[in-house]
Amino acid sequence: MKIIKSPWFKCITCLLLIAVISGALLTVLNDLLYVSPEMRTARAIEKIYGEKQEYEDKNVVLEYDGVGKINKVYEISNGDILFQTTGYQGYKNGTVTLWIQVSVYYAEPYGNPQDDDFGCEGYSIEKIVLQSAEKQTLMSKLTGEFYGKFNLTDVTEAYNNGELFTATDNAAKNYNPVSGATYSATAAANAVNCVIKYLGGER
Repeated sequence: MKIIKSPWFKCITCLLLIAVISGALLTVLNDLLYVSPEMRTARAIEKIYGEKQEYEDKNVVLEYDGVGKINKVYEISNGDILFQTTGYQGYKNGTVTLWIQVSVYYAEPYGNPQDDDFGCEGYSIEKIVLQSAEKQTLMSKLTGEFYGKFNLTDVTEAYNNGELFTATDNAAKNYNPVSGATYSATAAANAVNCVIKYLGGER
């Protein structure tokens, strides 16, 4: 009885009750707030298109030495191909990860994106959205106008002509949009170049 009445016993009992209640609350909240990878992907795609889209994960992971990496390729129900790519050679060897929306053009009769590109005439880069950036403190200064400069009406033609994007002044495709952000721009350009290489046939 003396132990039960002691201040130490009461303190320990109180702490145990707090721990049990906290654990139960964390378990409930974890179940309620858990977001699966599929849900995160669906939300990212919805943000890009402004509405929900059905999609198929093509399970593509491909790296291009010194350029970047394709992390994901999704076939969208409207016929688009959506890429998530990471470009290398950023500031302090950092990276830039982008979502890149590509439209597919088909010859007559209308082809199907799932039929080995049957009837496919070409690809165009329609929209680019920043996913994340590692060590790139100037990425917030790169506006939608910057990303719009990477829109490309004919990806295959650009690939065949060797016209990859760079942030230097002497390239076939020249984009140097933000003074002082050359390395960040280079990483973004390389993320786009991964898509050009992939659609050009480097798979």
